[in-house]
Amino acid sequence: MEGSNMPGSGYTPEEISRNFLSLVMMKYHEVLFFLGLIKAPGHELQSPKLQEAAQSIDQLEALKAKTQGNLTAEEHHALEHILTELRLSYLKVAKEWQSKKEGESQGEKKIEKPFETDSEKRKFFKSYG
Repeated sequence: MEGSNMPGSGYTPEEISRNFLSLVMMKYHEVLFFLGLIKAPGHELQSPKLQEAAQSIDQLEALKAKTQGNLTAEEHHALEHILTELRLSYLKVAKEWQSKKEGESQGEKKIEKPFETDSEKRKFFKSYG
């Protein structure tokens, strides 16, 4: 049925919609992976890669801008919902990651404190002087 295809594409509108939503879902999972929220099969969860996650979210934003007015209601709703979810996930992970890094930084400062200042632990050191 040549008449049911989009002009010049060789695909039906339903096939194009499925492929578009598949592309959006692929980018969705990519961002979740970069945020360390999902893992690759057979691997451990990784630390967040915030720059890569932000870049992938920006790519979805660009896709939204370039397809403005050309999406079905279902495609538009799916893209909006995914972008909202990814932005919120990004903010949550970035905040948690920052808190974790600050906690590690404060922990390092405590370790830098000289051991000899603790009188209880000093009694176990032999004096050579």
